[in-house]
Formats: sequence, C-alpha cells, structure tokens
Amino acid sequence: MMFKVFLSILETFIMFGIGAWLFYRKWFTEEASKSMSKVVLDVFFPLLTFATITTQFKKEDFSELWIMPVAGFMLMFVSFFIGWGLKYCMKVKNKERMGTFHHICAINNYIFLPIIVLENIYPESRHVALLLIMNVGSTVGLWTVGIIALQGEMNFKKVLQSLYSVNVIAVLIALIWLFSPIAIPPLLKNISLKLGNMAVPMMLIIIGGALYRCAGKMLEHKIDLFFITVTRLIIIPVIIILLLKFFVLNFFPIPEDMIEVLMVVVLMPAASSSVVIAKEYGGAEDFAGAAIVLTTLFSLGTIPLLLHFFV
Repeated sequence: MMFKVFLSILETFIMFGIGAWLFYRKWFTEEASKSMSKVVLDVFFPLLTFATITTQFKKEDFSELWIMPVAGFMLMFVSFFIGWGLKYCMKVKNKERMGTFHHICAINNYIFLPIIVLENIYPESRHVALLLIMNVGSTVGLWTVGIIALQGEMNFKKVLQSLYSVNVIAVLIALIWLFSPIAIPPLLKNISLKLGNMAVPMMLIIIGGALYRCAGKMLEHKIDLFFITVTRLIIIPVIIILLLKFFVLNFFPIPEDMIEVLMVVVLMPAASSSVVIAKEYGGAEDFAGAAIVLTTLFSLGTIPLLLHFFV
C-alpha cells in the first residue's frame, strides 16, 4: 500500500508541475485560474459529488452517513485546539503570522488531494463518496474555526453562505435521490460522471499555478516555516490518529472505511485556499504561500510513511 500511496502523491505533483509550467509559460494566467476555479467548484465538482454519492450509496446507508460531516468538522476543531497552543512557539510572534499559523493548523487540503489518494489505495469502494459527504462539515469548519484561528472572530455571513453553497446542495440532492423511487436517467449519470471526473485534475493544475506564484518566498523565515511543516504534517496527524485509534474506536464504534477516510484527510498538507483567506482576513499571505509549497512538497514523504505505520 505504501508504494500505491507514493504513486498517488507523485501523480498530484506531476499535475501541480503541469500547472506551474503553464503559468511559467504564461499560457495560464491568474485571471484564467480564477475563471477555471469557478467552473470547477461550481459546476464540475458538484456533478462529481452527485454522481459519486448516488452511485456508491443506497438508502439503507443513510443512518450512518451523518457521521462524516460531524467528523469533518471535529477534525478541524481538534486541529484548531492543538494549533492554539503551538502558535506561541513561533519565532516571529506578530498577530498576522500567528493567526496564519493557527489557520493552517486547523485547515488542511481536505478534498482534492485526498480524492487522488483514496482512489488509488481504495479503488472500487465508497471511500471517495464518504469524503464528499464529509466535505459538508469540513466546509462549515473552514468558515468557523478556520476564520476564528486567523482573525479571532467568526464570519457568520460566510458560515451561512457555506451552508447554501452549490456543493452542499449537490450532496442534499444526491441524498434525497437515494430515497426516490425514480432511477437516475443514464444520460444524466454519464454526463455527471464525465464532467465530474474533470474536476480533480483541473483543480490540481490550478493549484500548481498557485504554488508556482507562492514559491518565491519559501526561504524567508526558515524556522517558522520548518515548524509549521512539522506541525501540519506530523504533530497534528499523529495526535489525531492516536485519538481515533485509542479513544474514538473504543467509545464510538465507526465503520472501518470512515476511519480510513479520516486518517487520510488528517495527513494532508496546508490548503491552497489559505493564501486567499489570509489575504482577505488580514493574515500573513507570504507565510501562507510558502507553507503551502513546503507542506505539499514534504507530504510526498510523510503521507505514505504515516499511512504505512498507522493504517
């Protein structure tokens, strides 16, 4: 399994590299990336969500599916709590830097990179579908604990917007359809699958372009960047995995495939959205960008190693 995980992470890096190369050649601009992101997030990804959930689940599964959104939020809440203490260990202790550190601790790349890993190590299973349902709770976590970590207060408007986002609506429509006696028309199913399957590679190319733009300041503030890399990729994942194995499973039995999804998600690097959110909410944009590049780079080694030891 370790080799499969390594190949899946390598696959993402190749797609990142394509995005970075396109941006370097100026075939792919910042304005184009914004337009592509909107298409992916508001069209292709909801179609992927709808197609995957309606294909992988039956209505009998509904009684346990609520676990995933709750678990997605709780992963971020526990990471937020761990980061709250560790941010005081930073060398540069200004508000912007500490808030950005705390945000990156709480919020990682919880959707696009995990899809690649789960598809490679758990093919022909419902793991990706579980991840997409978990995305509802993770999105709420992003706009609650994620903003509190960065700014010290919650953005209620963004929380409400996240509850009415296209992707959350896609999850609800898919779950409602599971209870419907109406079968999905083959034409709708094929279109959803084909367009939905474009979401992940296109978003990874977009992220590659974003990483290229952030790479220039990687060597500034080396100590704090090393600290956030170790914290995001090792300290937080190990603590949460141990909690899952020795506390959650003993007191709240959860299906094995759900635990596997949670373990993969917690190993992921910093979210590419951290730069945008840091810029909008008064964080350290340059620190966020450098942290994304370094944590994503080193995750090539940490993800397969920690999965090998713990899963």
